[in-house]
Amino acid sequence: MNKHKYKDKFDKMANAPVKELISSLAVPTIITMLVTAIYNMADSFFVGRIDTTSVASIGIVFSVMTLLQAIGFFLGNGSGILLSTYLGEGNKEKAQIYANVAFFTAFIAGIIMAFAGLFFSDKLALLLGATESTKASASGYLKYILLGSPFILCSFVLNNQLRYQGSAIYSMAGILSGSLLNIAIDPLFIFTFKLGVQGAAIATIISQFVGFIILLSGTYRGENIRITLKKFRPSGKIFLDISKNGLPSLARQGVQTVATICLNFACSNYGDAVVAGMSVFNRVMFLGFAVVIGFGQGYQPVCSFNNGAKNYKRVYDGYKFTAVITTCIITILSVIGFIFAPQLIAIFRDDNEVIEIGAMALRAECLVMPLIGYNTSSNMLLQSLKVSGKATVLALARQGIFYVPLMLLLPNFLGSAGITYVQPIADLLSFVLTIFLVTNKVKELKKLKKRP
Repeated sequence: MNKHKYKDKFDKMANAPVKELISSLAVPTIITMLVTAIYNMADSFFVGRIDTTSVASIGIVFSVMTLLQAIGFFLGNGSGILLSTYLGEGNKEKAQIYANVAFFTAFIAGIIMAFAGLFFSDKLALLLGATESTKASASGYLKYILLGSPFILCSFVLNNQLRYQGSAIYSMAGILSGSLLNIAIDPLFIFTFKLGVQGAAIATIISQFVGFIILLSGTYRGENIRITLKKFRPSGKIFLDISKNGLPSLARQGVQTVATICLNFACSNYGDAVVAGMSVFNRVMFLGFAVVIGFGQGYQPVCSFNNGAKNYKRVYDGYKFTAVITTCIITILSVIGFIFAPQLIAIFRDDNEVIEIGAMALRAECLVMPLIGYNTSSNMLLQSLKVSGKATVLALARQGIFYVPLMLLLPNFLGSAGITYVQPIADLLSFVLTIFLVTNKVKELKKLKKRP
């Protein structure tokens, strides 16, 4: 595709071939998600060289990372959808206000969380499911993660806002640089400086700060919306609009926090090896889902922009392409994951008990992974079209509506094996619910796309 064919990125969003456009936006996002997945696993990999208890500790704090991501995506996607829609309508002033309100709200929320981490990390670690053996290391790791939360939250917001403006390359640069730096300095702080688990957390927040600076600088490039206090004009209506459109993201990510806490408590009954095994399983699975989520996020700005421009054919064609391509990719990955499950788990902790529980969970999940492409694409379609009610229900389904009750029930009947079956059963039930909730909207889009 001739890069000089379109007069600006907004013209490109409206007229470039949908498959090529989504792919061009998805590739930087996929790279970002994959590197983020690797970055999330880096702590597990290096800490796994210490002992099983240390791996279990960072698995416990992983729920806080998902909470930070939930808040960041809530504000980032909530403002990003509106930002992209207003740009599609040609109203840049409104887009600027929504972007800045979301950014500075995230920064204020991060300051509050940093305060909580500084003074209450011990109590918070216990609330997250830490045991006597993991309490000290989990508390130390948690303290530093929360101290870096202002920059972590703002990075998530900027990442999403840049992506919704069609500037996925700037988004990728910020996240990529921070993630690669974290991987590079993790062993320095963990082993060279002999800081152990706390060293992993310090490396994480240093890396997040560097990524934040790069993302912030990206807002001052080209036609991107600038971050400036002059456009910070909060109001009840703005917060309501952002909340309504960001609610599915908050539900999707926030319920993962609840699910992880439930998992920690369920696993703690069976020892640190089970906690560590499921922690590694979650990080390996995130690597697979990164591709699907990345493609879905590549579709979202195309969907929002063209919905604002009332070009429903591009909205529908983009959804169909995204659902098909993500299903094909995740099917291939599920086959690889099923065959090499023990080897993938062993990369992070060469402990027979950890490998056994992690591989069992991974193989069970691989049986239903091909359904994830359709589930994710449909959820992002509804959210981008501002059908927030149904989008929120779908966002809650996978690790909330189905996962939490199953996690409370199955281990009582099947022991530790029951824990490994929770996620695949929840995914299967989510697929059925997705068909029920999205079918009418897709039919409506098919009708609208035929209109001149």
